Amino acid sequence: MSAHRFGLLWLLVGTLAIGTSALPVIVPLLPAVAQNPANQAGEFDRYMQRGYQLTAKRDYQSALVNFRRALSLRPGDRYALTAISNVEAYLARDRYAAQSRNRLTFVPPNRGMPGQRVAGATRFGECTQGSLSKIVALVPDNNLGMTAAANPSLFFFVPQTTAKSAELLLLSEAGELLLTQQVPLSGKAGILPVTVDAAKVKLQPGQKYQWIFSLTCRPNEPDANPFVSGWIERAELDRNLAQVITAMPPTDRLPLLATSQLWHDTLATLVELQRSNPNNAAIKQQWQDVLKSAGIDPQIVNMPLLR
Repeated sequence: MSAHRFGLLWLLVGTLAIGTSALPVIVPLLPAVAQNPANQAGEFDRYMQRGYQLTAKRDYQSALVNFRRALSLRPGDRYALTAISNVEAYLARDRYAAQSRNRLTFVPPNRGMPGQRVAGATRFGECTQGSLSKIVALVPDNNLGMTAAANPSLFFFVPQTTAKSAELLLLSEAGELLLTQQVPLSGKAGILPVTVDAAKVKLQPGQKYQWIFSLTCRPNEPDANPFVSGWIERAELDRNLAQVITAMPPTDRLPLLATSQLWHDTLATLVELQRSNPNNAAIKQQWQDVLKSAGIDPQIVNMPLLR
């Protein structure tokens, strides 16, 4: 085989004495071979997808190994860094939950926004009754919920009320009103999902939005109506994470959604599972665990789902 065919460089580096004669020592030097960018990209994707799959299986230590391997291929990659940070935060927050097949907790981002997740008293009284008489937004205690959806569902505890409807407002981070949505009420107490109207607005990746949810107790006096407020942000989702989530059935993806800090998606999946499996105690327990981990009143955690 010719040296030319394999691109070898031959270098005379010394001599070797054998008896009275000397033979040249020839050392083949291979030129540095750059890794094929396409192969490197494919390897990065495989490590990231494997990390997400292991996260869904609650094998967090193995998931970290894969995310760190991906990061070594792309130092500074934000998706790999985020995945590592999320898993480490989840492990640090609740190692018991991380190792349990049935428990599910939530660790919110270490940043927050101003808000009011429990309605305060109004000057004119409220149109609610019962021991749980205040609206409560089902959001983390930092008042910021993340989602991957363009039209996510928000969740509220609504007390027994004489109000016939509620109102959801959605504003841009700059304060521009983007959505006014009327929500019919049954008058019963329970947890109410409200899906952002897709015909009116779609959340954009990387953008934060303020929401305000109020009971329409006095239609002509909006300032008299009890309300809660907070923020929602649509995440710029890693395409590898999106691919893994899409390929998984709802039950299997829950640990991945929670670890990835996708609050609204975690709750929406749990609601979907409860409605299709109303007698499944494990799903009910996960719903309760997630809400309790966010600091929601235990009495509200056990309230029925409405609609």
